Amino acid sequence: MLSWVVADSCIERVDYAIPDSYSNDLVVDGLITNEPGPYVVNISQVIKIDATSPLGIPVDVKRITIYDDSGTSEVLTHIRTGTYQTDPDGIRGEIGRTYYIRVELMDGGVFESIPDKMDLVGGVDSIYYDFESYQPTNGPTEYLYRIYTDAHQAEGGNNLIRWKLHGTYVVETLPQFTHCPTPPCIWCPTPCSGYAWVNGELHEGYAINPVTNEPEYVIGLTCTCCRCWVTPPEAKPKVNDLQFSHGRFLGAELGTIPVNFYTFFEKYSVQVIQMSLSPNAHTYWKAIQEQKEAIGSLFQPVTGEIPTNIEGTETDRRVQGIFYASAVAKKTIYLKKDLNKVSVRVPQDDCNGKLREGAIGLDCRIAFPGSYSTTEKPDDWVD
Repeated sequence: MLSWVVADSCIERVDYAIPDSYSNDLVVDGLITNEPGPYVVNISQVIKIDATSPLGIPVDVKRITIYDDSGTSEVLTHIRTGTYQTDPDGIRGEIGRTYYIRVELMDGGVFESIPDKMDLVGGVDSIYYDFESYQPTNGPTEYLYRIYTDAHQAEGGNNLIRWKLHGTYVVETLPQFTHCPTPPCIWCPTPCSGYAWVNGELHEGYAINPVTNEPEYVIGLTCTCCRCWVTPPEAKPKVNDLQFSHGRFLGAELGTIPVNFYTFFEKYSVQVIQMSLSPNAHTYWKAIQEQKEAIGSLFQPVTGEIPTNIEGTETDRRVQGIFYASAVAKKTIYLKKDLNKVSVRVPQDDCNGKLREGAIGLDCRIAFPGSYSTTEKPDDWVD
């Protein structure tokens, strides 16, 4: 199976199967909401899933500009390769307005998105869950929470909705016990751990002087990569099928949350994000949802071309992806570790208790590949 993948960003990452002939397309991934900016647009090049860079190759362009139907526009700032964003105090999304972007390539080609109107969004009424267990073929019983939401439509809106299950958990790792490449059964403390070897013993508050290559005590030195807030990627988009009762969407299943040592080290923030969609955006996300569901089915082959609202002029290069406008409503609950009394496996020591296996012995910012990990506490995190 071949896939193209939007470069990782603060928006989202999307992957779906594509024909081999699409492997040189550009991918545009962007969104403007009614929440404060900055708003981000990512540009990447489609590649095969078995290529050396499975998350795609970010590429730069000459200029990206966002426009609205009132005549306001803003040129986005280049943040890093393939990533552009608006000024935090720049253009602001408003319900009822229409937005599009213009992407100018280095070779003079131009892509523009079809203008997308930001519609009314309704709101999230409740979040609830089922606690489930399952027995793997080999190994102990495992547990999960299956998350559902009830929501209401917006009076006067088109009632095309996308939901996102946004989960975040906090974990503490022990990067002073990072495995050394050689010899085995020795650990090499990561510099950000605040530990160093001193006279054959591991001591906190020491760092290696880069000039003398000797350990030195540093006043106030502490670990800067031990405690992280981790956000797993969205498994698949969830869009409504226009079936609702008296203005409400009931029992929309959004996904599952695994119960393990890391996810419930302290507690798990479950946030349901409800997003309004234009007809074009609804068609796009519905197609992505159906294709990802087909990938997991033995009887439904992955077929069909994913639609796009990006059009090219003055270029023969093809483009995929979407830029759209969405109003947003949110609701958050916290699942605590004592909510259900279950036994979870604790990461074990090896090498006679010297080394920590897996993520527990790594810099927490890199310990959970595929997820977004940060040492900065989210603004909406409740201690």
